[in-house]
Amino acid sequence: MKQFTFWISCLSIILASTACEDNNNTNEEQNAELYRGILEQYVNTTIIPTYRSLATAALEMRAANEKLKNTPTNENMQAASDAWMNARVWWELSEAFLFGPVGENALDIDGHIDSWPLELEDIQSELASGTGLTGQEAWQKDAEVIGFHVTEYLLYRDGQSRPVADLSTAELNYLTAATDALVWDCVLAYVAWVGEENVTDEMKIVFRENPDVVAHLDNNSYYKNFARKLTTADGYSSWADALSEIAVGAAEIAGEVGTTKIEAPYVAGNVMEVESWYSWHSIDDYRNNIKSIKNAYLGGVNDNTRQTVTLSSLVRQIDADLDSRVKAKIEECLEKIAAIGTGGKSFYEVVRDQVNSEQVGAAVDACNELQQLFDALPEIL
Repeated sequence: MKQFTFWISCLSIILASTACEDNNNTNEEQNAELYRGILEQYVNTTIIPTYRSLATAALEMRAANEKLKNTPTNENMQAASDAWMNARVWWELSEAFLFGPVGENALDIDGHIDSWPLELEDIQSELASGTGLTGQEAWQKDAEVIGFHVTEYLLYRDGQSRPVADLSTAELNYLTAATDALVWDCVLAYVAWVGEENVTDEMKIVFRENPDVVAHLDNNSYYKNFARKLTTADGYSSWADALSEIAVGAAEIAGEVGTTKIEAPYVAGNVMEVESWYSWHSIDDYRNNIKSIKNAYLGGVNDNTRQTVTLSSLVRQIDADLDSRVKAKIEECLEKIAAIGTGGKSFYEVVRDQVNSEQVGAAVDACNELQQLFDALPEIL
């Protein structure tokens, strides 16, 4: 009887163990399906539309700058400045997902397109040469003399579009060459994410204009069609690991905005550390970085395109209070960063004149708190 009871006990344990294993397998399959759905929405409604819009805006900037070069009028100068501003907005809206192809350990498009501060002596030297610089030559130059900030430098002064009479022929030549390089980087980001086979014929032609750009992606082929890799968790240890990219990307840019972009230049009192200060667009840049976090967390590219299957919806199922705190902190960051400009000040003026210290401190604190919230998310996924 004791032996019979012993075997019944063993069988019960085995059956319970098998049931647990089946439940675990079912849970893993359900989680995989859920996580895949979130990643697909994230890629298809936020990342791809953002990079497509960035590439399109860069091409519009190229057209505006070529028109300015051929017909240098103040009207065309303003149009070129506006086109730069539009492209800049889309770039800043991408900064919550600087992993994958765009990151420094991959194609380093971020470093190539957005390095700051500029090497002004090298820029002046280039201008003094005449400049017969081609776009392909510009793309090969050091990041500190190309990208968004050199084109900003050529188009703006003190927050205003420059009078066209101030531009030399060399500056116009440099502007168009640097814009070509910028266009290729923007298109490269888009092509790398979605795959060359999935872009329009126009984008394919632009991508292949510069053999060096094509070779750069070919030499880093792991990052081709990175959307497929992320949405299938290819190269990730788990679905949770892939999903964590959203939280990690958001945490990194929140910390960068607070510590690097706002706090560091203000504490140092160094206007040369203020990004986008020729156009006085810094505060808008920082708010667009936070909007990129909002887009990554809530889906879509703005409040009119929000999604239902998102990282936010998952966090809400796990911890509704945490989800509410994340969303509230995002809005607080947007509000606090805007307040830095109290009195109609640009961030350049705030740093230069060392004013609005209370508002600066509040914005830094809010960004750091947002970073901490996103830092905690991978642990619950």
